[in-house]
Amino acid sequence: MVWNVLSPGVPKTQDELRAVLLKNRGLTTKKSQENFLHPVSPLELSLKDVGLDGSVMKRAVALITEAKEKKWNVIVFGDYDADGICATAVLWETLFEMEIHALPFIPDRERHGYGLSIKAITDLVSEHGKPDLLITVDNGIVAHDAFEHLKTLGVKTILTDHHQLDIHGAPSADVILHTTALCGTTTAWMLARALDPKKAELLLDLCGIATIADQVPLLNANRSFAKFGIEAIRRTTRPGLHMLMDTAGIKKEEVNTYTINYGIAPRINAMGRVGDPKDALRSLCGKNAQKLQALASAIQDTNTLRQDMTFQFIQKAKLQKNLWITEHVIIVEDEAFHEGVIGLIAGKLAEEFGKPAIAIARGEKTAKASARSIAGVNITEFLRQVRDDLIDIGGHPMAAGFSLLAENIAKVKKQLEVLAKEQINLELLQKKLDVECELRWNLISEKTVQVLQELEPHGAGNVTPLFSVRGGRLIEARRIGKEFQHCKLVVQPEDNPNQFLTVLAFGMGEACERLTKGELFDLAIQLKLNVWNGKKEVQGVAKDIKNA
Repeated sequence: MVWNVLSPGVPKTQDELRAVLLKNRGLTTKKSQENFLHPVSPLELSLKDVGLDGSVMKRAVALITEAKEKKWNVIVFGDYDADGICATAVLWETLFEMEIHALPFIPDRERHGYGLSIKAITDLVSEHGKPDLLITVDNGIVAHDAFEHLKTLGVKTILTDHHQLDIHGAPSADVILHTTALCGTTTAWMLARALDPKKAELLLDLCGIATIADQVPLLNANRSFAKFGIEAIRRTTRPGLHMLMDTAGIKKEEVNTYTINYGIAPRINAMGRVGDPKDALRSLCGKNAQKLQALASAIQDTNTLRQDMTFQFIQKAKLQKNLWITEHVIIVEDEAFHEGVIGLIAGKLAEEFGKPAIAIARGEKTAKASARSIAGVNITEFLRQVRDDLIDIGGHPMAAGFSLLAENIAKVKKQLEVLAKEQINLELLQKKLDVECELRWNLISEKTVQVLQELEPHGAGNVTPLFSVRGGRLIEARRIGKEFQHCKLVVQPEDNPNQFLTVLAFGMGEACERLTKGELFDLAIQLKLNVWNGKKEVQGVAKDIKNA
């Protein structure tokens, strides 16, 4: 694996290290560094800060005010992932507090597909009657036919979304609040803030979950939502969220980007993948303790099912590796794949093989597909080159979803393989680690960890710092983990026999046999502070190990 060292210098002090880390993130002015280290509250963000237009926001507020005055029936039309569910909760709770008759509607993944559609509108009207006003959250920006249909029904519309526009431009909604600078929930939250600033502050916990779960870059306004959102989750009064965290084994003081990404968000997402997403919404918004406890248990069971299905399908895909892996792109398809987990399959394959990956759930007549990308490849724009053979497509630079006729799968696969070979540079596909800089052994300390904590929350766009550490001598190595798949090392610097560092190498159990006691090697590690029985110890988390 190639180590891409971002800064050639070797910091001698914590202050020099901080300066290197900020520069590596493109923060070269005192003002930009101050804004990064001390982000303002989302309550203080201007509309300009997040790419929204003030005059459009006024029109949205005016239309909702009219709905309140005229006692209109309002539908908040959401999505079935964590961002869409949190966005639905944000706007529905705001309208409820305003005493507007509003109902949430989340489409069914298998019946309706993604986003606002004529089929979903038909079912919505059948279930709830024709609304006077429909507001989309986390979807709608490519739903041209659906908005035209709503217009013929005489339904007023507000579109809030953060996904990319297609070649047809914006749909014919009455008001469009669209920005690609935020996630779907925080876009909806900006509208909620304009309607009721006091209530909006109580919704920041949902913004924190969604911002981190949707993998938007944690810079600028998103950094504000992530930082203040995490703080809001730690003090949340939502009983259902507390119960969800309990089932995940997360204490409130442990809430961070990791526990959200791997504990909270997957449980919410699981309901949209293989369960009922409305149950996730009820869990976030509900008040009845008995019902919420039952929901928490059901969500836990559904998440376990999702994990099992994902593991089985990934193993099935790997057995067919010679059939689908090409030099530039991975495309895997199977009629057994559940469309609720194809995004997870694509994500795992992209991560493991370092290439854009597409997983297709093949049905009898149609197929659903999900794609995940790597840095440098805008997967949505890449896929739109074959839009003529697709039913629909939408997404972000790093993730996309589309559907197509089953009979067109072979044709589309061939087209994508040719396009990938022409357009995706092999250098992008070389597995590499971005290393901040070389870290001296004498800077491996609790004080340095405190400097790293200043950069939190970490995530997309602001990854956990990774350092190269030279000349480590192996003292001890042993396998750990349920399947002994991990490795725990004790190393010391070549020139200081009095310093020891515990290093955890997850998924690298083979290193225990590969490394020889007493030999020297170089490490690519992250630093963390481990607290056990009141004792603090700085540890390393290895991402790669090389011979010195």
